[in-house]
Amino acid sequence: MSTQTPPRTTAGASAPTTGPPAHAQDAEPSPWVLAGCTTAAMLLAALSLSAVFADWSWLVPTAVMIVVIAVAGALLRSVSAIRATGSAVLVQFLLAGVLSLYLAVPAAMPFGVPTPAAVMELFGQLGQGVDDIYATTAPAPSTPGFTAILVVGFGLITILVDGLVSDLRAPKVGGILLLLVWIIPVLLADAQLRWYHFASVAAAFLLLMLSRYLSTSVRRAAAYSVIAGALALALGAALPLVLPPVAHRPDRPLSQSQDISVVNPFLDLRNDLSQTEEGPVLEYTTDDPLAPPVRLTSVSVFDGSTWAPEPFDIDPFAVAADGLPRPPGLASDTPTQERTAQVRVVGLDGQHLPAPYAPASVSGLERRWIYDPKTLTVVGNGVLTTDAEYEVDYLSAEPTAEQLAAAAPVDVEDFETELALPDDLPAVVTDTADEVTAGAANQWEAAVALQDWFRSGEFEYSLDAPAEASGDALEDFLADRRGYCVQFSGAMTAMARSLGIPARIGVGFTAGTPQGDGAYSVSLQEAHAWPELYFEGAGWVRFEPTPGGPAGDPPPWAMSEGSQEDEEAEETAEPTEAPADEETEAPAETPAPAEEEAQDQGAAESAQEDALSPAALQGLLAAGGVVVLLLLLAVPALLRLVQRRLRLTGRAGTSSRAHSGAGGEDGDLARAEGTWTELAALTVDHGLRWDRALTLRAQEERLATDLDAESRQRLAQVVGTLEAARYAGAAAPVLVGTAAGAEASGAPEADASPGSRRARRLPDAAELSALVREIRRGLGRSQGRAAGLRAVLLPRSLWKRPRP
Repeated sequence: MSTQTPPRTTAGASAPTTGPPAHAQDAEPSPWVLAGCTTAAMLLAALSLSAVFADWSWLVPTAVMIVVIAVAGALLRSVSAIRATGSAVLVQFLLAGVLSLYLAVPAAMPFGVPTPAAVMELFGQLGQGVDDIYATTAPAPSTPGFTAILVVGFGLITILVDGLVSDLRAPKVGGILLLLVWIIPVLLADAQLRWYHFASVAAAFLLLMLSRYLSTSVRRAAAYSVIAGALALALGAALPLVLPPVAHRPDRPLSQSQDISVVNPFLDLRNDLSQTEEGPVLEYTTDDPLAPPVRLTSVSVFDGSTWAPEPFDIDPFAVAADGLPRPPGLASDTPTQERTAQVRVVGLDGQHLPAPYAPASVSGLERRWIYDPKTLTVVGNGVLTTDAEYEVDYLSAEPTAEQLAAAAPVDVEDFETELALPDDLPAVVTDTADEVTAGAANQWEAAVALQDWFRSGEFEYSLDAPAEASGDALEDFLADRRGYCVQFSGAMTAMARSLGIPARIGVGFTAGTPQGDGAYSVSLQEAHAWPELYFEGAGWVRFEPTPGGPAGDPPPWAMSEGSQEDEEAEETAEPTEAPADEETEAPAETPAPAEEEAQDQGAAESAQEDALSPAALQGLLAAGGVVVLLLLLAVPALLRLVQRRLRLTGRAGTSSRAHSGAGGEDGDLARAEGTWTELAALTVDHGLRWDRALTLRAQEERLATDLDAESRQRLAQVVGTLEAARYAGAAAPVLVGTAAGAEASGAPEADASPGSRRARRLPDAAELSALVREIRRGLGRSQGRAAGLRAVLLPRSLWKRPRP
């Protein structure tokens, strides 16, 4: 008996081709082309950050990190085994960690060998970089801390973008990451941004969109991507610049109570005290002979490191134009004066409305200026003080010293925030407060004793001090006894609270420079902070512990008999024998040092109006940390996704022809083998054993338990292709799935039943993906949600590779 060998036929003769057209099957770009696109895009994105810094020393180590990571990725992906598993990203992560040590902390490795001490030094530099964010404003010098953050940050982003472009073929997601980088200069250095900063990040975005088309003949598709990307950038970024402002309806009140979050104007960042800005920021005229400070708000929340305004639920009808309530705690028998101030803002873009305390009504502004009834702070609901002109009627409370001395202690439960002190407040603060006020008979005498102690010769007004008024800074201040209004107001407020006196800090400007006829000009150099203490019947009362700078003298009700006598003695001790022509020169000479210090202090305390608030910076850093953590947790899942894509498209460990995505018998066999390997990996991921002793059909029966008819058909076609290739010889794969092949082998003609293995050609990649997805769902249902989640986040097949 002779054996008949089936005639060999060609794929074209045996079945119609169902793959994509030939022009869509060109070779994918090489790893080097994709790495070049990633490198250029990341360098352009880095250039967009130049607006944040005053120099370029940060760019060299950042560029080295970008280039090395991209080149390493291209080298790794040139190895077919590494490219097939998608493990290049893991190697890049390890390389980036080592390279960060050489670029950011080379001095910590004297022999060029990474050590645990070098790693700790790197973390220290990163922490210093976070502190530098709070301590400087753009354009900032590129400190070692900033450089460390940029080197590590751009290393991680380069790895992610390179993996998205080269492994997952998802350049659009990589483009989104670049646009997230653009948020940094927008938030931190909007005033320094120029057209070329936007052009660089836009070019980087478009380059990534174009990367997948650089080695193909689909030029039209590439043109479409460039046009679509450019149009998206134009619509999203350029068009809003030329559109007219959106019309608001200020006469319509808010529909419900809303929590208003205001920017903290209190100085808690270490600004560059050498920067000054000349010219007034506001001008006003008043009939008040006391010339009170121009207040922005009060800060009362103290967490041990930062003073901040207390959030408040605003009444939707609390419109400043309709009038404000009487100041809290002010009794009817307390002496008051009704005053008026006409204010014109000429150089201040803020959310808080400058006004003397306590404002009673505001006219000349739209109805989107609303107020907090507790602090009488007026804030803009979507509007700023830019070029505002308005009139403020305010109630000037002028209590007497006798009235304040007779005030009864407050109910502690009514002032929890204004009496709160952090647990880690240095003991020297409370101990010193008790010592200074040991002889006080009441709370007013205690407050005046604190004020007089700060204004005595024991303390010196100086700008050479930390900008914070935190617990540690207060301890240093009380030891060195040198500081400016931030330290004086913070120290007196904390001490008053320790004595049971509710206290907060007023923030704003001093009265400014008199211009004659009740007119004043206020500049940024006259920014100021002062304590406000609460007394029953008088409400919130201003004190002035700062002995120099723009502060001036304390108000009349905050002066003891001793301090009044000292001031009178100073006035009588002034020289009276100087000739008249010399008297005209003295005022120009004597205040020069104080004015110079006041200018530096004013610039430092007002720079926060242009800077991002600490809460926003903390939120931004926390969100960035969460994103990085989530991305690290998602690395195993991303690697499995890369593996699955490569296997189902036939590019995992197959010939170059299969890698190109071409159809035909080799491509079918590569996709069938890849699909079978993926099914084995899924089984291992879900904690099940893949038994290699079972036949293909036995494995098919196990996998097809919960599949529908269509999925069973696809699985049968995969198994049929594998059976033909493994057991029927090289000629068989071209016959599988065709009626001609069935006739040649003497088998019955193929039917369309679910179990038929010769119904049609192997399904395409999309259909195979649907099959794998259906089997994965079935495994998840059978093994439970916990196993399914573990299979996604920690797939075992990454380190326990199946052998199908």
